[in-house]
Amino acid sequence: MKEKLKGWMDRLKGDHELISFAGIAFLDILLCFLIGSCVWNLFHPSSKLPSLLTHLVSSLNIALWASLTIFCENFLFSFFWRQFLHKRKWENFAHLSLILLILICFILLLIQTILNWWHFPPPLFVFGVTFIFFSLFLFGWRKFFEWLQAKFSTSDTADILFPLRKRTVFPLDAIVSVIRNDGSFGNGFIIRYDGWIVTANHGVAGEGKVWVALANGDLMEGEVVYRKPEWDMALVKVNFPYHLPIARLGSNKSLRLGSEVVIVGWSEDRFHSINLPREQDFLRCFLREPNVIPLRVHMILEPTEEKGFAVASATGSQYVGPGFSGSPICHPRTGKVIGIFCWGKEEKNRVVDGHIFVPIELLWRFLKEEVIFPKGSFWWKMPIKGNKDLMERKRKFRYLLNCIYLDTLLMSSFSIPAQEKQKEMEQNIEEIVSVIPEFPLGWVLRGRWKFLQGDIEGAKEDARKSLSLAPNRNAYELLYEIAVKESNLTEAVEAARKLVPLFRFEREVKNLLKLIKALKDKGALEEAFNICKEAEELERSGRTLLAKGEVLEAMGRWEEAKKVLQDAIQIDPQNGLARFALMRVLVALGGEENLKEAIRQGIMAQGRMHSIPKGFFETMAKAYDGLGLTEKAKEALEMERILSS
Repeated sequence: MKEKLKGWMDRLKGDHELISFAGIAFLDILLCFLIGSCVWNLFHPSSKLPSLLTHLVSSLNIALWASLTIFCENFLFSFFWRQFLHKRKWENFAHLSLILLILICFILLLIQTILNWWHFPPPLFVFGVTFIFFSLFLFGWRKFFEWLQAKFSTSDTADILFPLRKRTVFPLDAIVSVIRNDGSFGNGFIIRYDGWIVTANHGVAGEGKVWVALANGDLMEGEVVYRKPEWDMALVKVNFPYHLPIARLGSNKSLRLGSEVVIVGWSEDRFHSINLPREQDFLRCFLREPNVIPLRVHMILEPTEEKGFAVASATGSQYVGPGFSGSPICHPRTGKVIGIFCWGKEEKNRVVDGHIFVPIELLWRFLKEEVIFPKGSFWWKMPIKGNKDLMERKRKFRYLLNCIYLDTLLMSSFSIPAQEKQKEMEQNIEEIVSVIPEFPLGWVLRGRWKFLQGDIEGAKEDARKSLSLAPNRNAYELLYEIAVKESNLTEAVEAARKLVPLFRFEREVKNLLKLIKALKDKGALEEAFNICKEAEELERSGRTLLAKGEVLEAMGRWEEAKKVLQDAIQIDPQNGLARFALMRVLVALGGEENLKEAIRQGIMAQGRMHSIPKGFFETMAKAYDGLGLTEKAKEALEMERILSS
């Protein structure tokens, strides 16, 4: 018998969970006796006049149980959630019993005290004493449960899942990565513990659902619920199975010229291939601590009729590149959010001159319109350490990042890797599709791989599978490339049309240029010329003027094409394709001066192109022949023949 008792004691010393559940069962029994005592007193009330001391004790009792019920219900519910993940039946029953018994006990004590005070009214100051001690007990129970949680549940607290939470005043753990279905990144920040996230609207434009990655590596698909395009704001709702840390929202009433602000977030450079570790641990590379970049406000723009709100511009010594959209602008001392980073203001040579952010007052107005208000979690509902679902989501995140990296690799090389790496690449792609079949970019990656290997039908099938999950740029680009390779101009135009409305800014210009080329090849020159005007309004550059000049060339409007192409060369002197197009136009116009200029442009174009396009030396031969330089023309034709072969 002594050995059995000793064995039980040893087990209790080594099994802390058993001790806690035995204690909960013991509390359940005590509460049952207390409830029985309350019921007995309700049906057998005392007729003796209570003293002042009795009234004070009753008030303290009510304050104690009211505060205990508030905190204990939340605390035990979080424990109940963790045990539910383990699916232990009797422990769940013990927790549920304790939750119900505490509530029942408090209700019975409250009824008993109210009836007692109804029959024997206490002095008025007793109610004040009750309120004062209720506030004190609230503070006391809060500190007690914080100590209890920190001492006995360290593996389940927020400090394990969010290790950066208390490092600085800035909301490092409340910053999230918003990943589009095409693999591009943006930032956002959490304003409610139940998963409401603020981000820039242009970062989620055209997306119904996005992927949200926390700073701890957890990944979940979220829905873009509310948008405010005129203020460049959007609200994303994501349902994580635990409470999230939040960024505190402040006010920018004290924002003045010269004020210091801080942007907290990541850029796209963190996933650049040169920043990857040797073992290519994508998750570890992606989850680096957010950048904290100081800026200084140098301009506050007043509201305009087009925008309808004021924005501020800040500049600093450090580079803030693409990918920071949606990041919070924080106060340098309090860490509270005072603005949302939107875009960079670029000057000549694409140098970022200022960083535009929207003041936080507009976010408050937006949240008030949608009846969503910031709220933090007092008790952290956390999954247990080693939770299988959490580990599986992190595993998915690794494959998602690997998918983005491989897609970038294929897009930059436009070729199949070396023979020894082909099998490894194909195996990685198949694993990505099997682990995260709901990610559209995975199917596009497999389709692009098949396209490079010559499997056109398989590539089409994978691209359409990706589009069935969500409209995305990569799938339409793949269909466009397939249509161009097959010389199917109708499908090329259709794919290019789909690309245009999906994206804004630089990508929209790129997609418009694809549509212009497809329409020009098909013969729809008037429509192509109208789109050229739209592209030129968005961006007057060498590439947009080159596209316009080529359309004018196809329409036979030589003089206009000559002027447009000369403007393109003046803007971008290194554009060899623009010089080649101008050479063709000058040869078509004829005349000694035009032919001499055509030869000069051709000679200058050769050193400004990655490869010599088809028909280049043939055009040079026509120019030489027009000037009577027969030998030069023959040499140029021979070069064209060699190039063609």
